Amino acid sequence: MRKILAILFLAATQNVALGQLNNTVFEDRLLLEEGDSGKFFLNLNLLGFSKNNEYFDTIIEGYTLLGYQLNPTLSYYPKGNVRLDAGIYIQQDFGNQDFSTVVPTLSLKITKGPLALIFGNIEGSLNHRLIEPLYDFERVMNNRLETGIQLQSITEGLFFDLWLDWQNMIYVNDPEQERFVSGISIDKRVFKKSSFQLSIPVQIQVSHRGGQINLSSPPLETMMNSAAGVELQKQTEGWIQKWKLNGFYALYNNMSSTNERPYADGSGFYANGSISTVFGLDVMASYWQAHEFISIQGGKIYPSVSEFDFRVQQENMQLLILRLLYDKEIAKGLYATLRVEPYYDLSFKSFQYSYGFYLQFRDRFFLAKKK
Repeated sequence: MRKILAILFLAATQNVALGQLNNTVFEDRLLLEEGDSGKFFLNLNLLGFSKNNEYFDTIIEGYTLLGYQLNPTLSYYPKGNVRLDAGIYIQQDFGNQDFSTVVPTLSLKITKGPLALIFGNIEGSLNHRLIEPLYDFERVMNNRLETGIQLQSITEGLFFDLWLDWQNMIYVNDPEQERFVSGISIDKRVFKKSSFQLSIPVQIQVSHRGGQINLSSPPLETMMNSAAGVELQKQTEGWIQKWKLNGFYALYNNMSSTNERPYADGSGFYANGSISTVFGLDVMASYWQAHEFISIQGGKIYPSVSEFDFRVQQENMQLLILRLLYDKEIAKGLYATLRVEPYYDLSFKSFQYSYGFYLQFRDRFFLAKKK
């Protein structure tokens, strides 16, 4: 029955192939160019967001995210392969008279051939290109900054990202525990012929909560999410420019000596895909089936345990999701994004939907060159 429902759902989307959510427009890379050596730039990064989750009678309750983020930075390029950025990150959630976040940002990026090392504010969030059961799209709105160290290589046939995100620092007699998340995301192309290619993605996240010098009594906790899959992609001609097909097998493991979570381990199967059109519209279909799966930082609709209330549990989760994604470049550096995401929850037998609108502006302005 599950297979039949999945096939019918995909057929109803006019032969949409299975493929990973396209968040490229939300990626913000620290780019380097040889000709920028000795130059100073002012960079502006603005995100205005509005997302309404109309969720009822499912694993998570509905809520709305509405506000903006502003991150102006000053960048200096001592050499063509070294970039230093310093700035401030400001976020305000509408309806809150105070800023929800005001923190300084600092990034140092050094490249050597295809390798890049980043220290400070890393290229985090959606830049990791993790599937949504492992990394929630909404973190770009409510928990975007990641600080630590990162090693990456992004070439035509390989995406490699290894990082450590230190989330909470502790000192002697601190009442809280230290927290960090480390991860690796690899997408290796193993075959390419003409407009067709095959790649193997592997993704792992490990979270740790603990410490030895703090006063906190909760036990140590170490959790892992992992996923491995295969992806097919083909460039086409006509109004459909590209289609993708992929599937992932995901795992949850709690490696703590004392498990406070409802489940010690779990698994899930994630098949999702898209067609990209000449109109800027992507259409994507997804199927998620999971058993006792808990996510470290994943989307809130996927786990077997509610992120808001651990008493709300569903041992087996099944979702059929349809997404309509539209990106439009209005002017140089200014992008508008519209997303409509209905889904049917087979476990709770309920229809849910969400929709969002986003405005992004990114640009840099030349200031001076060191003599």
